[in-house]
Amino acid sequence: MRNSLQFKLLIAFMIIISLTLGSVIFGISLFIKDQVVADKQKDLLQKGTELAQSIQFLQNFPNNMDRLNDFLNHADQYLGARIWILDKSRQVIAISGGRMGMGNMQNMHMGNMGLGMGNMRSLMGQLDPVYSGQILTKITEQPYYGEKMVVVAVPIKQADGTVIGAVLLNAPVTGINDFMQRIYYYIGAGGIIALLFAFLIANRLTQTIVKPLKEMETATETLAKGDYSIRINPHSSDEVGRLGSAINSLAQELSDYMGELEKAEQLRREFVANVSHELRTPLTILRSYTEALLDGIITEPNQVKNHLHDMQEEIIRLEHLVKDLLDLSRLQNEAAAWHTEPIPLPDIADGVLHMFKQKAIQKGIKINLEAKKSVPPILGNGERLTQLLFIFLDNALQHTPSGASITVSIKQTTSAIELAVADTGTGIAKEDLPHIWERFYKADKSHQRTDTGAGLGLAIAKQIIERHKAKVTVSSRLGEGTKFTVEFPLHNNV
Repeated sequence: MRNSLQFKLLIAFMIIISLTLGSVIFGISLFIKDQVVADKQKDLLQKGTELAQSIQFLQNFPNNMDRLNDFLNHADQYLGARIWILDKSRQVIAISGGRMGMGNMQNMHMGNMGLGMGNMRSLMGQLDPVYSGQILTKITEQPYYGEKMVVVAVPIKQADGTVIGAVLLNAPVTGINDFMQRIYYYIGAGGIIALLFAFLIANRLTQTIVKPLKEMETATETLAKGDYSIRINPHSSDEVGRLGSAINSLAQELSDYMGELEKAEQLRREFVANVSHELRTPLTILRSYTEALLDGIITEPNQVKNHLHDMQEEIIRLEHLVKDLLDLSRLQNEAAAWHTEPIPLPDIADGVLHMFKQKAIQKGIKINLEAKKSVPPILGNGERLTQLLFIFLDNALQHTPSGASITVSIKQTTSAIELAVADTGTGIAKEDLPHIWERFYKADKSHQRTDTGAGLGLAIAKQIIERHKAKVTVSSRLGEGTKFTVEFPLHNNV
């Protein structure tokens, strides 16, 4: 648990929140304390000013000291502060909370109160501004009471402004501290509650962050095991969500890539099996005929000649197979040399049709060429274009019965130079059309050996078309014929 990302995030969040909340509470408590002290000083200042005026008024009555003591005792209870009255020589003449005789008050000096002379003289020395007519407020250690107090000193003035004494209000800081203790208690309790809620929110937040990361961890482990079907549900559109989408894209690409690898491996296995099949039969025939001739089983001249003729046909078949395989390999190798030049397609078609003329006459098939000399040339490889037309015409002748026709047409359209080879032969079944470009594929499932081809012709044709960056379409119906249409893009023209 301690090593988990969620735990580390939670601890980090709580430390930050605790430090922030602690700083805020500390600042608020200082502000409240300063405000309380300031309010206390303000209150004492107001009351001290009123007391100074009242005391100045009481001096005009007989028995004013008795009146003063009674007044101070009542004011003491009201203000929650000890009140000192000083004369103009800074001698204490009255203190709230007790009565003092006239003689004692007149002779009383701060140094005779059993207190440290240095501390009291220091306190009295701080009253210089008051006897100059100013007001003094401060928090200091009161030597008479032996504790820290809020002290407010207000001058007592006559009508002409002459300072004849001072009023000292002494409010214990302990009262303020008690009040602040209660403040701290409530603030602390609120802080603990806030921390609890912060913990719950931070825990929920870290779960929200960590949950998709855990899903990604599981997904990557699944991908590492070879299961590319795993997908992540992005929970947001932020960086974490985009990371999940990237993993999904990676999984999809790996799935496609592995699918292509599996497909390639399947094609390789099929290729090896097909090559083995195509090689096995002629090699078996050649071996059996050779053994028969060597063992003297066949000695009659006509039989020997027939066997030698069959052996020659099988050798020719093997030569065609090897040649087709080499052609296919070269065409699939994009790094192989590929020479191009301006090629007039009508001239190529005319030459190939001339090669098939005699064979077509023998089968009773009519071959037509529909092409205008004005058709512009294309940038291509003449040898391969000749091979392409040869493949199309050879296939057409094999699957076109006597009395039918084959038409080769070349024309320019708005976007391409179009080459079409159409026959009125047997046609291709609908289910076979998607597979005719595959290596070793034959629509004739019987694989009769009267056909010298191995099913590589159209696979080679497809590579030639792709190397010319052209497009091919096939339309066919059983019993009606087949049409191959190749479109060479105009930007390939010269």
